[in-house]
Amino acid sequence: MVRRAMIIGLDSAVPELIKKFAEEGVLPNIKRLMDEGVYGEGFATHPTLTGTNWTTIASGTWPGTQGASCMWTHFEGEPLNRVHSSFLSTTSRCERLWETGEKVGKKSILMKYPCTVPPTIKNGIQVEGSGAPWYGLDPFEISPSMCFSNYPLPRARHVELKAASGWSNVPRSYSKPLETAVELRSKSVESKVTYNVLVIDSEGKGYDRVVISRSKDANQAVANLSVGEWSSWLKEEFEAKIPLYPKYREDDKIVYEDAPVKRYTGTFRFKLIELTPDAGRFKLYQSQIFPTTGFTWPESIAKELIDNVGPFQEHIGPNPNFCNWIDDETFLEELEYQAWWLGKASSYLLSHYEWDLFFLQWHGPNHAQHAFWGGIDPISPWYDEKNASKYWSYFRRFYGAADKMVGDIVKHADEETLVVVLSDHGHIPYVYGAAMIGNALIKAGLLAYKRDSSGKLVVDWSKTKAYPINSIHIYVNLKGRDPDGIVEPEEYEDVCNEIISTLYKIRDPKGRCPIAFALKKSEARMIGLYGDRVGDVVYGMAAGYIACLEPTEDLEEFHFIRGAISVTDDAGLGQRAGPLPPNTSIHGSSIPSSRLGLGSIRVPLIMRGPGIKKGYVMRNHFWLVDIAPTVAYILNMPPPANCEGSIILEALSQKP
Repeated sequence: MVRRAMIIGLDSAVPELIKKFAEEGVLPNIKRLMDEGVYGEGFATHPTLTGTNWTTIASGTWPGTQGASCMWTHFEGEPLNRVHSSFLSTTSRCERLWETGEKVGKKSILMKYPCTVPPTIKNGIQVEGSGAPWYGLDPFEISPSMCFSNYPLPRARHVELKAASGWSNVPRSYSKPLETAVELRSKSVESKVTYNVLVIDSEGKGYDRVVISRSKDANQAVANLSVGEWSSWLKEEFEAKIPLYPKYREDDKIVYEDAPVKRYTGTFRFKLIELTPDAGRFKLYQSQIFPTTGFTWPESIAKELIDNVGPFQEHIGPNPNFCNWIDDETFLEELEYQAWWLGKASSYLLSHYEWDLFFLQWHGPNHAQHAFWGGIDPISPWYDEKNASKYWSYFRRFYGAADKMVGDIVKHADEETLVVVLSDHGHIPYVYGAAMIGNALIKAGLLAYKRDSSGKLVVDWSKTKAYPINSIHIYVNLKGRDPDGIVEPEEYEDVCNEIISTLYKIRDPKGRCPIAFALKKSEARMIGLYGDRVGDVVYGMAAGYIACLEPTEDLEEFHFIRGAISVTDDAGLGQRAGPLPPNTSIHGSSIPSSRLGLGSIRVPLIMRGPGIKKGYVMRNHFWLVDIAPTVAYILNMPPPANCEGSIILEALSQKP
């Protein structure tokens, strides 16, 4: 009999790497699940993105049914350049397993499972649940991470080091002490905390340490750091608007839902990243400032977890690494801390509260693979054999961190518990360059831009017949449907055909077409794309290519960009120091069946529990829409409403 189920999500986990690291002994917990259960490989929905596929996993619905069709979703009848975050539960129009479970008396725990805020859970526990992978867009943070530097860095706050004055109890310094001040700012309101930083030469070999204090008394310091050292976790009071949910986005402007201003305690820590002996280069990193309340339901759970596990950090993305704020080691340390916290926090909840269904997603593998894939894959333009062992060690670290997290969770799975481990999509290397789709549409006379009164380039809707949105959608600017529509309904089919023809005419320097497919919406139902929140034309990129929607002055239809354009963190694009540019691996517009180099967009699936075959490798592929109905069937509960998937019968040894 199966009484309970765990769904453990490892965002972007790649099947080939799961198998490789399991055989190497890097993933002992995952290997044990594979040996005692079933392993298979299947397909995500298209687009191959976080914002659609985690909802698909929990609901068994295709994007056309669930209503979240990309990372940002366009709502019919609104301006074509207005989109809504798919990471909000209000964007989805489907029932998820925890909601179905509540109807039959089951209690759920949701641990950082994406696209689930505002929460819909009524009889259970939820920790956070946005999952939006963009820097600065976590609705619950007081402030995103920040870098304080005395030389120019993208997005960093510039500080000046000057002769120290007014300090008491100054440690011995062989060179004249220097000082600066750093401001920690709430992102939503005018609220800040200032720390004084004293720079000293403790050994007579040049400046090598910093003392950080609210006052200018070194005896009251909260940290005394050399390069590479973290402070302890710190707490400060800030005013903030939490949660700060995005209402919609228009072009590069995000409009937020209003929230009351309240006072919050925020937790964070510092790390000294760089300090040269002459103090000519100084970098101090501040982690995300996250509140101690307001991100769990019930509210009291937050305090329990912080008291028993430690401070929570929601967003650990590659932006600080891409902007040269932090080194690779710091990025990996933050990822490892987050995985450790999720494992320990899950273990605490599973052992202290009643539960029937457990859901978790860790985004770490996705962020790390974007950052480091080019270092391991020989097909990557940035691969260098002499650096490969270093980058392979990175992969073993973050996949190993995922395995330890899984181990902390599955120790609470008894013989009546179904365990499911899977990803939402994989990764493939970015190799060949970008199809400049915006430029191609402009040259075809389908898209037009003009300068506004400030000189900014904006869409000229009076001359625009087609408008590209997000990763895979192109909308016809249709009269009677769209606010600025100019295309007559009788011209609709012709414009769709012209868009498709324009896409297929794009060629790379070797004459290859980077478009894997382009379909009218009426033809795309077979891949789950239909309804009023899907583009009139949808497309997918051939393996190794990306799409660029922004126009350029030269209007070239193909361009090799150093570092793939990602739907997550593009700040500092092309400026990252070291051998790798930002975003050396891709997904999103890559089609679900793509393989290239060491990578694959396909998803791994591991299942163990009553009624599941043991030590079995599935011959047939599944779709992510099949997960929810399979879990529901094994638990002998109804599938979610509107569920469209099938039961993965090949994995079952018998009816539970």
